[in-house]
Amino acid sequence: MRIFVFLPLLVLLGMSLLAGAEASASEGINRDSLIYCSERNISHMNPQRHPISSMASSISFAVYDRLLSIDPQTKATRSAVGTLERIYHNDTIYVFDIAKNISFHSNEFFTPTRKLNAEDVVFSFDRIINKDNPFYRPLEDFPYISHMDIVNNLISVRAVGPYKVEFRLKQPTNLLQSFLATDNSVILSKEYADTILKKNLPKETIDHYAIGTGPYTQYNFLRGRYVKLKRFPEYHGHRPEIRNLILTNSYRANKLLYKMFTGECHIISNPTASQMSFLQKVPKDFNLIRKNTLNGTFIIYNTKKPYLSTGALRRTLSSMFSLEDLNRSVFFDQGHYIVELFDEDPSNFLKIQKGNASASDRTTSEKDVERELLREADVKPLTYEKSDKFVNMFNEDIPDYAIPKKDLPEPGHELFAHELSRQEYIEAYETLKQQELEITIFQSNVISNTAHSKIAQFLKSNFEKKGLRARIKTYRTNQGQNRIKKGLFDLAIVNVYSDSESLIYQMISCRQNNRRRSSLSSNISYTGNYTGWCNDTVENMYEDLSYLDKNDPDAIRLQKYIMNILVNEMPVYPLIYNLNLFVAMEYVEGLEPTPYGGVSFINARIKHEGDKK
Repeated sequence: MRIFVFLPLLVLLGMSLLAGAEASASEGINRDSLIYCSERNISHMNPQRHPISSMASSISFAVYDRLLSIDPQTKATRSAVGTLERIYHNDTIYVFDIAKNISFHSNEFFTPTRKLNAEDVVFSFDRIINKDNPFYRPLEDFPYISHMDIVNNLISVRAVGPYKVEFRLKQPTNLLQSFLATDNSVILSKEYADTILKKNLPKETIDHYAIGTGPYTQYNFLRGRYVKLKRFPEYHGHRPEIRNLILTNSYRANKLLYKMFTGECHIISNPTASQMSFLQKVPKDFNLIRKNTLNGTFIIYNTKKPYLSTGALRRTLSSMFSLEDLNRSVFFDQGHYIVELFDEDPSNFLKIQKGNASASDRTTSEKDVERELLREADVKPLTYEKSDKFVNMFNEDIPDYAIPKKDLPEPGHELFAHELSRQEYIEAYETLKQQELEITIFQSNVISNTAHSKIAQFLKSNFEKKGLRARIKTYRTNQGQNRIKKGLFDLAIVNVYSDSESLIYQMISCRQNNRRRSSLSSNISYTGNYTGWCNDTVENMYEDLSYLDKNDPDAIRLQKYIMNILVNEMPVYPLIYNLNLFVAMEYVEGLEPTPYGGVSFINARIKHEGDKK
């Protein structure tokens, strides 16, 4: 109730603050400086050491270069400071040419004596895969890079010429180029690393005092608070108009919004759902920049628990609340349904057969729960008619329930999943009713995690209305990571920050199920499989998908088969996702979203008072 009392007051405050900010702008702003305020922490100046986030992406594009880049329109990889020359030896060796005359930054510890060359590219990746490298760190110290299978597939990276580098793989894959284009795959200076060793400086210097080749160079950094950047005069590309950048973060969502209205921030990232609802009520003195990078919220189930060990049990529990109600009460109708990414209607995602009411010995509570949960379930039982003409060109062991009742269908066909019968539902409900379910959430300074507490309260309330017992347990980040790795949870609320293609795969991968390292990053972005569930058929289909264009009809069909299996088994339940979103004052122009959810300032400018609109 408090939030609805608070919002009108915040609207009035926001209007006055916006008027003040507008007045401040008209009186004169520093046209050379731009302040970007993020909800994400700045733990390192090297994006290799960051989980994927809006802050890591923004630092990557401001300070560093990458070997390849991603075309923002087609999503295909393209040349950056490197160009693919050839692929040979059964697609296991890739050779890249390195651009010449690219200058490195300098700082109080280091002044470069040469331009970027192949040795710098080699060092940047060798420190990740080679334990003999002086700057090697355990793989879990590279939160995003560590969960990419390509890292384990890399044998070596070596210079085969002054401006030519070779990547050697264990087996063929089409993932190398996309890996080299990610925001975290930045190029460091080998000469800087040698200087750090020569001067006996801490090896962490390379991750905190940045030396890159990007349009901006670091001149002040307070870990966890802010970084100040200035324009690099020797940058090899288009020279940015903004001379000075300040990237900072705030742990308090309302403070972040307040700073934008007072002119202390020109841009903020990922406002909360309540803030977006508020922003829609104030004068339009700001610009919204959307990016299709996804921040998805999921429930993960511990499938090793006897009372959560079957798809029927997990689906029954998931059916006890409405995604539409969740979106309305927690996300102010600002969220999007993850299942819609796969062309599914959320209302059809969980189905229970209405069937015939035949059991005469049901208890009153059973009848009440049935009446509540099945009141809108007017669906007919499916009959499974596997066509003799169906040709499985990918795998031999796709379950019957995942195969449509006709030949290979056109993309977009409906789910052919098994629907729970009343009897299956009642048996699952009786099992769940005997337990007290623990809803696990994590304590974190990340603003988005405040929604997790509200989601947990929503789930608990809905479970209790259906006669189940539930409690909410909040753990500190490290403690929560350890408990999930050990399987000491029932269901947990987690975030996944990803593209749609890998949004679910990283949580059900059989390969990730066997990894010893933690895949839970410090911002609780869930990138590992700790549900205890994986399926060789699904794994094989994802492997087939990796070799197909995502718009290929065969790829769409495979994705549909995968979803059919997941609807039946439900080791994870997809809730809501938000698009990456930035809010900028209206006089800031030329901001461009990066492929992985940050902001590029290369074309940014602050509009002058006399500029034409």
